[in-house]
Amino acid sequence: MIRLALPAGLALLTGCFSMEWRGSMIPHFEVDGDDAREPKPVALNRGALRPTEPGWPQFRGPARDGVTPAQGVEPDWSSAPRARWRVPVGEGHSSVILSGQSVFTMEQDGEEELVTARSLDDGEILWKHGVRTRWGDFMSGVGPRSTPTLHAGRLYALFTDGSLVCLEVDSGKLLWKTKIIQEGYEFPEWGLSCSPLVWKDLVIVTPGGEKGAARAYHSDSGKPAWVSDFHGEGVYLSPCILNLLGRDQLVTAVSGRIAFLKPLSGKTDWEAPWKIFLNNAQISQPLALPGNALLLSAGYGKGSEGLTVSAGKEEPYLVKTAWRSKNLKSKFSSPVLKDGFVYGFNENSLTCLDASDGELKWRGRKYGYGRVLLAGDKLVILGNTGILSVVEANPEKFMETYSGQLLSDDRCWNGPALAGGYLVARNGLEIACFDWAKKQ
Repeated sequence: MIRLALPAGLALLTGCFSMEWRGSMIPHFEVDGDDAREPKPVALNRGALRPTEPGWPQFRGPARDGVTPAQGVEPDWSSAPRARWRVPVGEGHSSVILSGQSVFTMEQDGEEELVTARSLDDGEILWKHGVRTRWGDFMSGVGPRSTPTLHAGRLYALFTDGSLVCLEVDSGKLLWKTKIIQEGYEFPEWGLSCSPLVWKDLVIVTPGGEKGAARAYHSDSGKPAWVSDFHGEGVYLSPCILNLLGRDQLVTAVSGRIAFLKPLSGKTDWEAPWKIFLNNAQISQPLALPGNALLLSAGYGKGSEGLTVSAGKEEPYLVKTAWRSKNLKSKFSSPVLKDGFVYGFNENSLTCLDASDGELKWRGRKYGYGRVLLAGDKLVILGNTGILSVVEANPEKFMETYSGQLLSDDRCWNGPALAGGYLVARNGLEIACFDWAKKQ
């Protein structure tokens, strides 16, 4: 949060203003006063917990694509979910992950960044692990940006000073720690933001840098496995694996360029320019499309591009542009795919496109710069002011079935988790658990 001194003409107003950006370039102002915005712990009537497997183990869900697993219960999509608990949380843009009966995220606590484990039952902290570091910038505020990744009983977390740690999930015990940046590394102005990717026995991170933009470490020891030859200034994008022509490819980016790397070695198979007006910083995740194709999308006037991938004669891949569209400019939120149709934000307006040719199917409401999840035939949207909405994933027409305030209206760039019928969401002030199962 950025605090501004009042102009002389407003001297009669006591206190001070708070200002933040919520996705657009228009600041949001509030008048502070006596901790009025500080959330208070709330515990409500709670029944026994249901199973949550397979959980929500990493950034954007089990497959890192924004698609929720089968819930095991029938959600009541037309009504507000029932609050189970609501507790304070530290600042930061880290998303939520969920496994078993525990909830994990990263948050700021004074001069320390924390990985915290909370009980899914009541929100109580089970354990926490801290690194003494603090990142803050003018546009994005204070706190960690990365989301932890859970795999095989271990939690991998990246702090804004470049510390990568491996923790025991049940206890928070430190198993290993390494630094992913080297002397002379130039931090992006928004800080280190990528979320670790676990692939086979490797932990892959993409901080950017002239000495290798992507790096892999052995998941059991933290020892270096490879450093990519692909290099350049880091962006917001997290690493992801897409299967192209039957082969796993690590898709990553640096300022002004996109690339496919061999995930086992970090060697570059393909790279090309991907220019974005203003800052060349890719934020939205690549999306796999049917038939060896993928979607890239960005805000700042860029738009989206459907790419087809085929075998090259001299190079491993021949990548061609199938279509371009200015109707999907995904700035912060990554789009999702359902039955050959793409659903995502055109800046802050929900939009549906045909994945085969980019044809616009419909434009929906404005929801702010939030997050979109696909849950069966529903789109679950958490806007950047804490409003939860549900929209039918139907290419024929826009149909909203529910919309209401879920969290306080503090800036919310954090992705929620949805598993077992429980929705866990946070912003920079509070984290809360909601039960969305239909009442029996």
